[in-house]
Amino acid sequence: MPSNSYITFLHIRIDVLNLIKTHSDYTQGKRGRKNLGHLTRSAIVMLCAAWERYNEDLLLESIKYLCDNIQDASLIKEEIKRFVSSKIRNDRHELKPFFVAGDGWKQIWYEYAKEEIEALNTPKEGNLNLLFKNYLSIEKYSNLWKTSNPSEIDNFVKVRGDIAHNGNRADNVTMKDLRHFQDLIVENVIEIDGNIADELKTQSARRRLPWTKDYYTDLKNYK
Repeated sequence: MPSNSYITFLHIRIDVLNLIKTHSDYTQGKRGRKNLGHLTRSAIVMLCAAWERYNEDLLLESIKYLCDNIQDASLIKEEIKRFVSSKIRNDRHELKPFFVAGDGWKQIWYEYAKEEIEALNTPKEGNLNLLFKNYLSIEKYSNLWKTSNPSEIDNFVKVRGDIAHNGNRADNVTMKDLRHFQDLIVENVIEIDGNIADELKTQSARRRLPWTKDYYTDLKNYK
C-alpha cells in the first residue's frame, strides 16, 4: 500500500470528485449553462487543501519513519542535524536541550517540523522546498515532482488564493481548467510518493521501501 499520506489525499479528493459529478449532472454535457461557478471554485479550494495536506503529512510521515528505523542519531544526515541543532540553540525554552537526552532528538525533530508545517501559508514550490530541505535534507524537493515546470503548481495555488480572497468575484474557473489542475495534482502526488519512498529507503539503509508503489486513484482498490 502507498503512504498513509497518499491515502488521506484520496479521501480529501472525494469532495473534488463529487463536485465534478454534481456539475456534470446539472450540465448534462451541454455547454453554455451558467451559474455553476461555485462548484468549480469549491472544487479548486478542496483540491488545493488535498495538495497541502498531502505534503504536510508526507513530511511528518517521513520523519517518523526515519525515527522508527534509525536508532543512532549519528546516522542522520549532517544537514538535518545541523538545522535541528540550530533550532535548539535558538529555542526560548531554556530546558529544551534536556529533551535531547536518549531518543529525545526524535521527538524534537518531529515537533519542530510540525510547528513549521502549522505555520505554512501556501503550498508553493519555494515553501515546500525549504521545508523538505531543512527537515529531510532533500536539496530540491520539486525535483521529485512529475512536472518539469513547478510554476504550474504555483499557478494552481495562486488560483486557489484568488478564490479564497475574492469568492465569486475571482476569475472564472472552467471545468476544463479544473480537470487540468486535478490531473496535474494527482500525477505529481503519485510521482512524489514513489520518489520519497526511494529517498527514505536510502536514508534509512533498509532493504525494503517504506511503502509500496501500487498507485490507484480509487479508494476501493485499497480496501
